[in-house]
Amino acid sequence: MGISVGKKIGNAVHRNWVKRRIRQSISELKPDLRQDVDFIVIARPSTDQMAMKDVKSGLVHVLKLANLLDQDYDSEE
Repeated sequence: MGISVGKKIGNAVHRNWVKRRIRQSISELKPDLRQDVDFIVIARPSTDQMAMKDVKSGLVHVLKLANLLDQDYDSEE
């Protein structure tokens, strides 16, 4: 997995903060992810305004669309 956060999202400190949130969400989903594929997560400018819960739910949504996460996956939140 790769994470890309462009310069439109704040300074370096803020971009790293966004990356940490994405990385944490992916690590929580890791047991349910397909292990035989590589993918890149590209953060959009609106990501820096999202709560951690919203970041994770957005990732769950797109990973299901890409068939990288079980369609039956339901977060424990």
